[in-house]
Amino acid sequence: MTPVIGIVTCGFEGNRQFVTDSYISAVCRAGGCPVLLPCVEDEEQKLMEVMAACCHGFLFCGGGDITPFLLDRPPLSPSGETDIKTDIFQILFLKYVLTMTKPVLAICRGMQVMNAACGGELLQDLSLREEPVLNHMQRSRLRSDFCHTVSFKKDSMLYKIFGENTAVNSFHHQAVLTPGGRLQVTAQAPDGIPEALEMEGHPFALGVQWHPECMTRSLNMRRLFLAFVEAAKKLDPAEIS
Repeated sequence: MTPVIGIVTCGFEGNRQFVTDSYISAVCRAGGCPVLLPCVEDEEQKLMEVMAACCHGFLFCGGGDITPFLLDRPPLSPSGETDIKTDIFQILFLKYVLTMTKPVLAICRGMQVMNAACGGELLQDLSLREEPVLNHMQRSRLRSDFCHTVSFKKDSMLYKIFGENTAVNSFHHQAVLTPGGRLQVTAQAPDGIPEALEMEGHPFALGVQWHPECMTRSLNMRRLFLAFVEAAKKLDPAEIS
């Protein structure tokens, strides 16, 4: 079986919704069939249910900042562009798919959306942190270049994929401050910034703060997508509509 992986669009560019090709390519190389899921207004949740039923797994991508107002917080940083329509759909859709056992992989902004969907708190800008932080917004010729290392918590899903640590890229100025319900921080940068979240009790729901889709020359990053697609293949038939 080739599992269908729903890739939620990153956001809007004018009247167009977009997904960066590297996400599509990473899913294809791992053996999945990518299908793009647009951000829509869905007050009655009917479209979300149809989208979810069509897919075996879900990929939430990177993008802009999350609107602080939606998290009951005042805007504290001028950095980053927000799009409340995209935010509302992605948060509600992620909440919905997390009630299922279908696998979820959330990347960079996607990890922050997962945290928001579970009631966690975000640090709006790393400059607001009292402790010193690394430069997590690298400036490099290639997005696949290494920026810093991350260390993984033993017995986590990511530890089984990566081992104790690995080198990653980094393109974010926001971060998880406190993890939401059932979410556990399972990776950290050397400065203590959370780099991964996993959901307790879910067969495969995890977020990573770096961009593995840009690093698929790395065997470890390919293993992450392979594990994601393999989890979609192993779904109970009752979960597949």
